[in-house]
Amino acid sequence: MKQKFKINGMSCGSCRQTVEKALQGVEGISSVQVSMSPPEAIIEKADSVTIEQLNSALSKAGNYSIGEGEGEPTTPKNNKGGCCCG
Repeated sequence: MKQKFKINGMSCGSCRQTVEKALQGVEGISSVQVSMSPPEAIIEKADSVTIEQLNSALSKAGNYSIGEGEGEPTTPKNNKGGCCCG
């Protein structure tokens, strides 16, 4: 199953690579494409892979997490503007 997820916590190309590598290490994921603009990941995964597994891998890699709404479009619900760093 291919799904799109918003990724929280990315601020540069190095973050993108770290997130991609972390998600690729989750058993049951066959492909990962991570972009910075918008900050999202398109993940092809087995149905058995849970959002908790994805978040666990991301939190071990750094201050990253999956945004709300598994498989939903990744448009921000509340765009206040500004950098994701703070």
